[in-house]
Amino acid sequence: MVKRPKYFLILYVIAMMLIGFSCTEDPIEIPEPDTSPPQAIVLYPIDGESVQGDIIIQARAVDNDEVDSVQFFIDQQLVSTDSSHADNIFKYTWNTGESVMVNGELVKIYSEDEFHYISVIAFDPAGNSYASVPIRSKVDNIDSEPPEAFFLSPFAGQYVSSVVNIEVIATDNDSIQYVSYFINNVLQGYVQESPYIFPWNTNLVESGNYYSLHANVRDINNNTTTIAPISVFVDNGIENDITPPTGSIVSPPAGLTVSGEVQIIVSANDNRAMGEVALSINGVYITTIEQAPYYYIWDTTLEQEDTEHTISVVLIDLAGNEAPLNPISVVVDNQPPIDSQPPNVIIMEPAAGQDISGTVDIEVVATDDSGIDYIEYFIDGLSDTIDSIAPYIHSWNTETVEDDMEHIIAVVAYDIQGNSTLATPIAVYVDNFDNVPPVGQIQNPVPGQTVDGVVSIEITASDNEHVSHVELSIDGIARDTLVNSPYIYNWDTTDEADDQDHVISVIVADSSGNIGFVAPVSVYVDNEVNDITPPTGVISNPVSGQTVSGTVNFTVTAQDDQGIAEVELSIDGVVVALDTEDPYQYSWDTTGLTNDSQHTLSATVTDDAGHTTILQPVLVTVSN
Repeated sequence: MVKRPKYFLILYVIAMMLIGFSCTEDPIEIPEPDTSPPQAIVLYPIDGESVQGDIIIQARAVDNDEVDSVQFFIDQQLVSTDSSHADNIFKYTWNTGESVMVNGELVKIYSEDEFHYISVIAFDPAGNSYASVPIRSKVDNIDSEPPEAFFLSPFAGQYVSSVVNIEVIATDNDSIQYVSYFINNVLQGYVQESPYIFPWNTNLVESGNYYSLHANVRDINNNTTTIAPISVFVDNGIENDITPPTGSIVSPPAGLTVSGEVQIIVSANDNRAMGEVALSINGVYITTIEQAPYYYIWDTTLEQEDTEHTISVVLIDLAGNEAPLNPISVVVDNQPPIDSQPPNVIIMEPAAGQDISGTVDIEVVATDDSGIDYIEYFIDGLSDTIDSIAPYIHSWNTETVEDDMEHIIAVVAYDIQGNSTLATPIAVYVDNFDNVPPVGQIQNPVPGQTVDGVVSIEITASDNEHVSHVELSIDGIARDTLVNSPYIYNWDTTDEADDQDHVISVIVADSSGNIGFVAPVSVYVDNEVNDITPPTGVISNPVSGQTVSGTVNFTVTAQDDQGIAEVELSIDGVVVALDTEDPYQYSWDTTGLTNDSQHTLSATVTDDAGHTTILQPVLVTVSN
C-alpha cells in the first residue's frame, strides 16, 4: 500500500467540494450594461411666454433605472445642476434681472425684451444622457408694452341721443391705470376700473352735428395707447322720428320641422336707432330682446308635439315706432321616426361676415345615408329657390335685396325619407353701391389753441373706397381744395382779424360723391404780441477768475420769449463787437496785452421789443 502525502488528501477534498458545488448551484449571470438614456422635458415656463423677476424653471426627467442629475442651460450656458428631486421634478431658480459688473458698470446678463432659450440635459447613473428641446422665454422686467384697446360702443356713424355709454375694452400685460375720454379733442373724464364705461350726456352738446370720440388708455407703467377717433351723430330730436323699423325673422325658415332647442334669429334696422324686439309664440308674449344680436333660444320640448306653432315679432325703435313682422309657422317634432337619420349640410361659400356684391354663388355640401332629395335656400327667412341636383350651387343676385346691411343665408337639406337639417345660418353684408361717407379729423391745430404767423393745418381723411378731395374753409369761407394726402394747408394768420376766434371747418368727399363733415376747430389768432419780458443771458466763455492766453472766444448765451435783436460785447468798458446772430461771440486777441494783467468782460442784450439787460461781468487774467 502506497502512502500518499497529507497535502494530497487536502487537495482531493477541496476538489470534491468544488465538483459538488458545480453540480448543485445555478451558473453565475453577468448583468447587461444600462444603455437606455433618460427622457427629459421643460415643464415651466411655457414656451413663448414672457417672464420677469425670479422664476422657478421646472423640468421632468425619467429613466428605466433612475435619474442621477439634470443640468440647466440658458442660452446654451450651464447655469445649474440639480440632483435632488421629488416626483421626477428638477428645479432651478432663474433671476431674470441678474446683473454683473463690467468696467465699473452693472450690465444685465439677460437682455430685456428678447427671447432666451432654456434647455436641460438629464443623466442616469450609467452616464447616459438626454438633451431636451429648447423652449423660448422673453425677459420682460421693464414694462414697455402699451395696452390693447378698442371702442365697444358706440360704433362709428351711430346716431346717439340722451345719455350714451362710451365703453372701451382694454387689456394690458400688467394692469390698466385709467382710460381718459375725449369729445372733439376735449378731455371729458377718467375711468379707473373695469368696465371702462363713461356716460356721455349728449343733451349738453348741440343736436344735429357729428362729434369725434377718442380715448387714451394708460397702463400702470405709463405706457399709453390712443384709440383712433370715431364720429357719431347726436340727434336729440328723436321724438320727431315717424319712420318705423324694418327687419325679418331669418331663422328658423317658415315651414321647417324643428326639435329640441331652436335659435330664433331676427334682423332689425332703423333709420335712427333700434329700441327692442318683442317675441311671441302662438300669440303668447315670450320675451323682449333689447340689444343686438336679436335672438332667443326656444325649447320646443315644452310645446305641443306634431303641431304647427306660430312665431311672431314686433320691432320697436327708440322713438316708439312699431313694425310687426310677417309671422312664420314651424312644426314641432321631437319624436322623429326611429329609422330616420337627418342629412348633414353645411354652407361652404360665401363665408360668414363676408362683404359681397353683384351675383354670388351660394355653395352647399350635403350628405345623407339614404340620399339627398333637394336643398332649399332661404334669404332673410324667405325661400329663394330649390336645388335637387348636386353640386348644390345657387346664384344669388344681391341687387334684389336692400343695400348696405346684413342679410341672413340659410339652407335646409331634405333626404328622400323626408328628414331635414337646417345648416347653421350665416350673415353676409351686401354692399353694391358706395353710400358710405368718408371720415376725417383736423389734427393740427388743436381746439382752443392760440396761433400766430403761418400755421400748418393738417387733416386726416379716409374712406371705404377712395377719398376724392378735402375742402377747407375758415370762418365759413372756402380757402382751398386739397386732393393729395397728406392734406396740409399753410394758413397765414396775419391776413385774419387779430385777437379773435376763427373757425376751421372741413368737408371730405369720396369718389362716389359721398360727403363727410369733419368736426370744426376754433382757434385764437394773436399776431400782435405785447412783449413785456426782458431778455436773459450769461457770459458763457471765458468764466470769471479764469487765466487766458492767445485768442479767446468771448461768447454770450442769450434768450428771449420773442426774439433777440442784438448783443453788445465790451472789454474793460469799451465796446468791441455788436452781434445780431446766434452764436453771439467775439475773437479776443490777448497777445498784445500786459502779462498777468486783469480785464473785465461785459455784455448787454437787447430783445426785439427794445428791452435791455446788462449781464453779470466776468474778470479774467491774461498770461501769455
